[in-house]
Amino acid sequence: MALAVATLPVAFTMTDAVSALPAFDEKNSVSDESLQKKNEDSAEVDDAIVAKEVEEFEERLQNDEATEDEYRVQEAWEVAIKVLSTRDDPELPALTFRTFFLGLGFSAFGAVLAQIYYFKPQTLSVSTLFLLVLSYWFGNGLAMALPSHGVFRWINPGPFNIKEHVAIIIMSSTAAVSATAIQVISVQDLYYNNKLNAGLAIFTLIGSQLLGYGYAGLLQDLLVKPTKCFWPATISTSNLFQALHFDNQMTSKRVRLFWTVFCIMFVWEIIPQWIFPLLTGISIFCLANNHSTVFRNIFGGASNNEGMGLLSWCFDWNLIGSNCLFNPLWLQINQDIGIFLTYILMASVYYGNLWRAKDFPFMSQAIFAEDGSQYNQTALLTDGKFDPAKYETLGPAFFSATNALYLMTSNLSLGATVTHVFFWHWNDIKPFLKTFNPWNKTALVVHDPHYEKMKVYKQIPRWWYFALLAAAYAIAQATNYGGHSGLPWWAVTVILLISLVLSLLFSTLAATIGFQEFDSSANGFYQMITAYMVPGQPIANMYGALYGQHPQGQCIAMLGDLKLGQYCKLPPRVTFSMQILGTVVGAILNYVMMVSIVDSNREALLSISGTRLWSGQNAQGYNSNAISWGGLGPEMFGANGTYHMVPICLAIGVFLPLPFIVAWYFWPKAGFENFSTPIILQYSCFLSVGINTSVNPMMAIGIFSQWWVRTRYPRWFTKYNYIVAAALDGGTQVISFILNFAVFGASGTAHSFPEWWGNDLSLSADRCALPEN
Repeated sequence: MALAVATLPVAFTMTDAVSALPAFDEKNSVSDESLQKKNEDSAEVDDAIVAKEVEEFEERLQNDEATEDEYRVQEAWEVAIKVLSTRDDPELPALTFRTFFLGLGFSAFGAVLAQIYYFKPQTLSVSTLFLLVLSYWFGNGLAMALPSHGVFRWINPGPFNIKEHVAIIIMSSTAAVSATAIQVISVQDLYYNNKLNAGLAIFTLIGSQLLGYGYAGLLQDLLVKPTKCFWPATISTSNLFQALHFDNQMTSKRVRLFWTVFCIMFVWEIIPQWIFPLLTGISIFCLANNHSTVFRNIFGGASNNEGMGLLSWCFDWNLIGSNCLFNPLWLQINQDIGIFLTYILMASVYYGNLWRAKDFPFMSQAIFAEDGSQYNQTALLTDGKFDPAKYETLGPAFFSATNALYLMTSNLSLGATVTHVFFWHWNDIKPFLKTFNPWNKTALVVHDPHYEKMKVYKQIPRWWYFALLAAAYAIAQATNYGGHSGLPWWAVTVILLISLVLSLLFSTLAATIGFQEFDSSANGFYQMITAYMVPGQPIANMYGALYGQHPQGQCIAMLGDLKLGQYCKLPPRVTFSMQILGTVVGAILNYVMMVSIVDSNREALLSISGTRLWSGQNAQGYNSNAISWGGLGPEMFGANGTYHMVPICLAIGVFLPLPFIVAWYFWPKAGFENFSTPIILQYSCFLSVGINTSVNPMMAIGIFSQWWVRTRYPRWFTKYNYIVAAALDGGTQVISFILNFAVFGASGTAHSFPEWWGNDLSLSADRCALPEN
């Protein structure tokens, strides 16, 4: 992630240009002394000439004039240069009538839909690719339909362009979620008779998100601008934007390939999702014996919390996803190592009967009483707080063994992240931190072809983000106090400082290698530390998780959006404005819909089963987590608790990267720097929840794409791999959205496909025995 001046001579080939950019190899971070020497040797570097050389190289790639070696992606970050174009037209308008009309429209659509389905029996999300495709159709439709002459020029300034499109997506994808704060507000209303007034609730929503934007603004020089921070998850989306807007729609091979694959997936996904569910998980072992619980636990996995899915195969792209096509090879190798460990660890813990494992389901996120029944958590509370006398009556609480193992591996991963990031990236982080010193005279210089093109636009001064962060902090303290959370001001401050540090650590991994599997584990971490700071108070625990995890997640999301803006040349101030506008629109609509639904359907939301239209399952689950951590935390995780090793694993994790570091010192060319302990550990109990039959095809497709195709067919990989990834996800997500309303009950009534051998409703989808829970 070398952020400082790279040595780029004026006259050089394009291969030299690419090799001179900051290397992905973590061990090659340069020291201050070497930077100074490079600066002395290089004299002056003309970034404009470098950018011009990159443009010429990209044109040769586009026209099939480059050699196979020039197409070949050697280091993971090279996709930012070889797959994406640095092309830009600063004259293209970004803020037009179409931008605001479609941006606000899709923001409202996404925010309302997301909030409605937070209280539905079915889960429905509005994906970025779904919004991208929809807004592309609508944008081009408006360009053809609206008047474009004279006073109407601003309404319709010409063809629908990439800057408008990206601005719409950033705004609408920001709004199209049910914000974490809504969970806190709705749970307080439903279960604790504390209904926040509109102003307090909306500011709670906005403030918790703006904290993350403040973090992102302070970290962008380190984690957005450099080439090494290439944000793998944004490459496929950026490639699709550029293909749709830069290519000739009638003759471009990659555009025709996109729409062909898109249509194929649109039709195909009807089969595994509705007609032939067995295709979501084919397990030879379960087909041979659908009564064995051992077979189900080990080889099953097509139903939620069913099993680990060993050797099963999935044909449903809705479950597989395109991450395996664009995640870097070494990320996937580390994930695969963790998954192999999962099979061993989960089976050993359960069949070794650790923590009385066999008394509880093999996989479950619930909390259980000694007799194996679900623990009556609400009976623990008196006036919303933990009651020791009631705990004595109810007795100790237990997790399923695999869930406890997941908490341990997550904490091990979190501890390892600290050591890993600060060791391998310290020489990049150190000069960045120095820029916050007012007496520091050395500017942080970044050489990147995409960032070079962004220099024509007004940048956002750092003081904007300081001001935003200060305002968000004041809002957080005020709403925390006004919401009667029970969380002291000092605890909020401590949690926010930890959140800022973890945002730096996790964002570094997301930016440089694409690792983003930390949302749920980080949420558990914040619940755990809040339980230690403010024991026995579930509401305080919810607010602790809110002000820890939510800003962290928003920070990572905004950094990704800033990188998307850099790739697609959206002015930074426009990106910032779209994020803020989407946040405000989403917060207001989230709150309005929440109040309307809770007031109209309170009884249904409070009941265990709900109705066919409304369910409080998400709010109930969130409240249960708060009670389990806020109420039972000290009893379960304290020195004498059954799961006392869970918090200790944080400290153990700090030391686990050391063997790879020591091995690298002794054998620096052996490749030990590629092994990432945080990733391996995070995936060491990855299969403890959810549907797991997709894991095996993900592993196989990932190795096939990122190793076989990348090394054997570099031209095809560079030109088409990422556009195919977008098409597979795009077609799948559009038809999934339609199926949710048409047949899966999102409109109120589900229409199951007639039962037959491939759709046996008495068994799991893969014909294993049904899960215990």
